[in-house]
Amino acid sequence: MRMRARSTLLAALGAVSTLALGACSVTAPEPLEETRLGCLVSAPAGFDDHAAGALTLAETELAREAGVFSGTSSQRVSGGSATSAALDRMHRQDCALTTVIGPGGADELADFAAAHPKELFLGVSSGTEDLPKNVLSIDFDLVPPAFIAGYTAATASETGKVGVVVSHGFPQAGAILSAFDAGVDLYNDEKDEGAATVTSYRSTASASRSISDTRTAGEDYFDESFDDDADVLVPFGSAAAMGAVTAADEKRKDLAEAADDTEVEDEKSPILPKLVWYGTAGGFSQSIVASIEPNVRRGLRTMFPDWPQSKNPDEVAPAPKRGPEEISGFRVGDRDYMGTLDNGGVRIIAEDGFLSRVSDAGRGITDLRERIKSGDIDLEK
Repeated sequence: MRMRARSTLLAALGAVSTLALGACSVTAPEPLEETRLGCLVSAPAGFDDHAAGALTLAETELAREAGVFSGTSSQRVSGGSATSAALDRMHRQDCALTTVIGPGGADELADFAAAHPKELFLGVSSGTEDLPKNVLSIDFDLVPPAFIAGYTAATASETGKVGVVVSHGFPQAGAILSAFDAGVDLYNDEKDEGAATVTSYRSTASASRSISDTRTAGEDYFDESFDDDADVLVPFGSAAAMGAVTAADEKRKDLAEAADDTEVEDEKSPILPKLVWYGTAGGFSQSIVASIEPNVRRGLRTMFPDWPQSKNPDEVAPAPKRGPEEISGFRVGDRDYMGTLDNGGVRIIAEDGFLSRVSDAGRGITDLRERIKSGDIDLEK
């Protein structure tokens, strides 16, 4: 990867110091002759969301270790105005590539990039199509996984109620909700005779099934839904999803403690909350029974041929359809990457704990994925 001409080492170190004072987290390797910062902005969950934020930060740090960047800077922001302020601050630090994660700052990214056409930007999971030419994009088609999530949630339900919610501004929101419902409907069509019918839950407080992307909103949605006997929930979002999983874990703990305290031996085991999760595999939470995982790594390695590559078949980038073009000092293979079930850019997997309770869950997910790929299930209808 060709390095762009940069400022002197003294100016570079000064930029890093200023960046640290600006509330950004910077990791600097051994001094280089020129600075080449990889900068990231995420709203509102930041980089501890176990999803696109955490995955993108980990990949950028990996690229730093490989010498693609001389340092990294990450900034969590709370909304649109804060996104603009963070972009302006990073602009003053001469970032080589500035990445905005999530739809929360997509409009601000488009406006800022249009005003700075000589700089290079990347939007991850922004869901925006009308972006300036200097903005690359990595997105994921979540409609087929949402359909599989609906079927899987119905399979796992003990109460006969399952719920899905999307945060405000989440890409493909309407299509995701419809696909989830269609997955539940297919389960009801194919369930064993005598098995209870499962319904897609709609609470009175969130009939639209769309909530603010905050932890509090996610916690409130979980509490209300579980109180109404919806025992499997699928939250799509960032901070809201983290709020839902935190509340689910707390509820599981409370129910387990209450069961341990009971003196009635014949008392039935409590029904525990379960989540189908959008993000990295759910080893961090016992509530997660399946995960829809966006393959950010594959997207970055497809877009940037000089990004650290892997021999893992799930992470090997396909050969570009045309030769890489030089953009702001980076070789770029694809300007726009859409991760799908077909190209390995997104996957849905059952967690081990879930498989022990519902033995055919993994096979069911695989079967549905193949039926979608073959056209046997048409999600366009």
